[in-house]
Amino acid sequence: MAEPIVSLLNPEFEEDPIGAFARLRETAPLVRIGFPGGPPVWLITRSEEFKEAWSDPRLVTNIGNVPGHRGPSIADQALMSLDVPKELLRYFTSNLMLQDGAEHARLRRLVAPAFSVRRIKALRPRIEEVSTRLLDAFAEKGSGDLLREYATPLTGAVICDLVGIDEPDQPQIRQWMDEYANIDADFTTSALGLFDYTKQLIERRRAEPADDMISTLVHTTDKNGDRLTEDEIISMVGVLVNGGYHSTAHFIPNAVLTLLENPDQLALLRARPEALPHAINELMRIANPIPSAGPRYAAEDMELAGVSICKGDAVTGSLQSVNYDSRVFADPERCNVERELKRGEGHLAFGAGPHRCIGAALAELEGEVAIDHLFLRRETLELAVNSSELRYREVIPGGARLFNRFPVRL
Repeated sequence: MAEPIVSLLNPEFEEDPIGAFARLRETAPLVRIGFPGGPPVWLITRSEEFKEAWSDPRLVTNIGNVPGHRGPSIADQALMSLDVPKELLRYFTSNLMLQDGAEHARLRRLVAPAFSVRRIKALRPRIEEVSTRLLDAFAEKGSGDLLREYATPLTGAVICDLVGIDEPDQPQIRQWMDEYANIDADFTTSALGLFDYTKQLIERRRAEPADDMISTLVHTTDKNGDRLTEDEIISMVGVLVNGGYHSTAHFIPNAVLTLLENPDQLALLRARPEALPHAINELMRIANPIPSAGPRYAAEDMELAGVSICKGDAVTGSLQSVNYDSRVFADPERCNVERELKRGEGHLAFGAGPHRCIGAALAELEGEVAIDHLFLRRETLELAVNSSELRYREVIPGGARLFNRFPVRL
């Protein structure tokens, strides 16, 4: 008997996604969901099953590692829909996120020094400085769009500094970054501009190293003398722009909205600012703008959580569902900035297993500075419109929660 297919286009997923996923979660740990124009996909709804799957080597991110498979992956289909030229495709196929096994471990090992604890901690003064400058300008106006006048320029500046982009070049780079993830912009032109600039920057840092990520990636070698190729470094910059810039920029207004809608938790945080690290973890759980994990593919016939999955089947996980799993989080729909969890029971906004987001510490640091500066050092932040008037850029149910704008008074 065929598995019933659930459509995330059903009105309940738009009207009450948390409740809809809670009902789905109690039905089964895995369900089949359908997308227009594509085959059904397995969706993981529970936390433990997600962690188990994302640590299972039989589920691969590169569809080319499925023996005998023919045809494009979900990512390939997305790139084809954007008419990405062949000269750009190699930067996407060498993506750290799309590698498995030994090749993924190799790339991760070579990239890790660029995201060391020391390097991330060293960014705090710069993040504080940019945040203060942006909020001072915002406060002079009294009101504006928190997304475009604070969150986006803040995370853009951080990524530029981390990568090693010279300050005079940063406005152009941030423009390309914005266009890179804007479906209404010319993706090819912005991607070409960003990648060509990165190529030139690699050449400069080869000749004159600096204390930045590009220099680290260019000059890092492992014990076997292995190092990253130019394409792999350029691809890494693309990953950073997509994840480190856009995701964190949109996390900030989602987190602000969560605290404004939970004034008791905001008051508690102001009274006990030492709870800020717990608050960031809780906000990452609740206010993560990315609703689902990137797809995996079954490299062989397998069983997961008692469900038979065929070789080549695509599997994804609903982060909206797993982060509200009552098996892990007591009273999961409640925001609790003092929530204490056992080791290994945290949120899954950054994924799990070998592919857990390598920039997680940076995102947490940016979120911590933003919430500190917006709420703990100021007491006047409020929405300039009714929350019901806020609109997300992605209107498809289950899509990313990216605001078009986020008007506030400061």
